[in-house]
Parts: sequence; C-alpha cells; structure tokens
Amino acid sequence: MRKKNAKRKHFIAPYTDDTAPEEDAWLPLAKDVETIEDDSDEDTDDYGDYAGDGTAQTILNGRKEVWNFSGYYNADDKAQVLLAGMRRETNDEKRKVWHKIVETDGSTVIGVAKAMEIKAGGGDATSYEDFEGHLDYVATPTVTVPDATAPVDDGTGSEQTGQ
Repeated sequence: MRKKNAKRKHFIAPYTDDTAPEEDAWLPLAKDVETIEDDSDEDTDDYGDYAGDGTAQTILNGRKEVWNFSGYYNADDKAQVLLAGMRRETNDEKRKVWHKIVETDGSTVIGVAKAMEIKAGGGDATSYEDFEGHLDYVATPTVTVPDATAPVDDGTGSEQTGQ
C-alpha cells in the first residue's frame, strides 16, 4: 500500500544530554514545512581478492543519515524558532537536537542530530521567508518497531492489525 509522505512525522527537541526527552518535549517539524526528504549517503568501496572468483563486491564502509527540510519560516512555530536560533552557532555541540521520526508503518526512529545549513529568512521580496536546512544524525538512531499484533491506523479511519 502506498502512503503519503505527510503521514511520516518529524519532531525535534532541545538537546541537553544523552537521555531522550520526555514525550511533552517533542516539537513537531511540520507547520509551513513543505518538503522533508531523506538525503542519506553511503560510503562504499568495491573489493575483490584472490580468495574469491575475481568478482568485485561492494563493501559498506559507513552510512550518514541526513534529512533535508524546506518551506517557509514561521516565527510562531517553536520547532522552527529552535532551529533558527542555531543558524549562527559555530559550536557543533550547540547545534545538537533530538530528532524523532514516526514512520508511516508506525516504527519510531530517535537519535541525536546536528542542525546544519540552517536558513531562516531571505528569498524573493514577493515571497514568504525561506526556511531550510538538514538534520544529520551523529550516530545510528534507535529504531522501535510497533507490536505486529497491535491495531494500526491505516489512514482510512478503520484499524487493522499490523500483521
């Protein structure tokens, strides 16, 4: 089944330490944000040796998970204000936020990310202020998969089991 991207929810919370925030601390990254896209990157090498048959294999050296966001700056939105406040910060530690994604299948991804290339304001005179940047996880985030027997909202108003 195909699902709309808007069903995937993104939240941020201020970073104070390595303890995940309480549920009421999460701020939705949604209002006036028109696009959020996965721009992750994998570092790979091709490798082959004489122990094999000469066929090259691709080896994953590392992966960087990055989520780009863009839309219009809204100074009344707490998530946007939090990110906009970091745009002139040059200390990496002060660019950290918690980033939570609730995937369309109900799984939850939580980890610490750095807010990078933040733009809040600017653009054409006849347009609203731009808002964009990206959230780069600093380590592999934790993924929690929902109980497969629990009811799942499929977006149609009826619940189905996750099986």
